[in-house]
Amino acid sequence: MIGGFLALTLSLAIAAPASADQVLHEDQSVLSVDERPIRFYVDRPQLEQKLPILLVVDGSGCIGQLRQSSWGNFAPGPADAVPYARLMVEKPGVEPTASDMDGDCSEQFLRNYSIEKRVFDHLRVLQHLAANADWWNGEIYLWGWSDGGDIGAQLVIYRPDIKRAVLGAMGGGLTMAEHFEDFWACPPDTTPDRETCLADLRENFRRMEDNPTWRETWSGKDNSWRVWATRLRSRLSAPPADNRVPILILHGELDRDNTPVESARKLVAHLQETGNPAFTYWEIAGMEHGWNDLPKARQQAIVSAMSDWLLTGAVDPRKRSLAVDGVAGDR
Repeated sequence: MIGGFLALTLSLAIAAPASADQVLHEDQSVLSVDERPIRFYVDRPQLEQKLPILLVVDGSGCIGQLRQSSWGNFAPGPADAVPYARLMVEKPGVEPTASDMDGDCSEQFLRNYSIEKRVFDHLRVLQHLAANADWWNGEIYLWGWSDGGDIGAQLVIYRPDIKRAVLGAMGGGLTMAEHFEDFWACPPDTTPDRETCLADLRENFRRMEDNPTWRETWSGKDNSWRVWATRLRSRLSAPPADNRVPILILHGELDRDNTPVESARKLVAHLQETGNPAFTYWEIAGMEHGWNDLPKARQQAIVSAMSDWLLTGAVDPRKRSLAVDGVAGDR
């Protein structure tokens, strides 16, 4: 095998004349330091000018980055406020179009999916592109949701050259262990014998953290003990307090079963207490973990407002009001 630091670039490119509405799709891979191939996709308009990267970081699950989805994939097009190249890093052992309905997760996914490895994989791909992508102008915009918000927050820590970041549905003020203890498994207001419930739950945590095996799953077929060991104690309050990259934090006001909104509120309160000037918080009225159940006009406004904020740093007040509050008024 060729050395682990040598990039393996498998480029499948579609030739087209230089134009903002002609998008080149590249399917590539590069080796990680443990010699795993990291597959990634670049979609960029065929323009003469150099382009920034919009890095899109998906949430949890053994689902592919090129699947049919309504979650807002930010594919580049001629109407974008600023031309950009979209970068998506594939999860290990996942086919690009795989969906939630495609059966059990692969052994490769369960062996290798963890929050830490996802952070490292994205850093490795960015390093590879910095050395090889002659179309890149060096700027990075970042969008992450749920697990991707957690991963994205850590990428901002390790890549302070990121220009702006949108981090959605990640919580961050409470740990995942606290989510289970206080909201999901043993909520104080509905658990008759909470001491026993907490003792049993914490024993599960101990087993997963002491033995982070990929062979056992818990709370979902795609959640190995290995990934739980990297999620349970993660609290995002401290490092973002030192951050000066502009960040837009979004969370649905009705989110509880996936990431309790109280976790996002606690993160925001902490950032306010530390005097951090670099973040904006939008709590989306009527939204749970994602926007698929909202009216189409609001879904479009949310995606468009996030894109505008990322690429320009500004959002039309009426669009923001429709996205956040559900009304098309001035604010």
